[in-house]
Amino acid sequence: MRKNLKDLRKKRGFSQEEIAEKLGISARQYQRLEAGTSDGSVALWLNLKAILKSKTIDYLLEQEVNSSN
Repeated sequence: MRKNLKDLRKKRGFSQEEIAEKLGISARQYQRLEAGTSDGSVALWLNLKAILKSKTIDYLLEQEVNSSN
């Protein structure tokens, strides 16, 4: 899961559906981005960075490490 992406979206007060609409993608596709099961284009991440006012795309892309191994 991309925890930073989810946390920042919530901090900015957006639902997944609102972000998807702003990006011109389906809510399901956005859910996949947030879950880390889809990557999306560079243009999409640049738009997402602007919408969420993030300093870097890397911050949004960072995935939570599963420590159960």
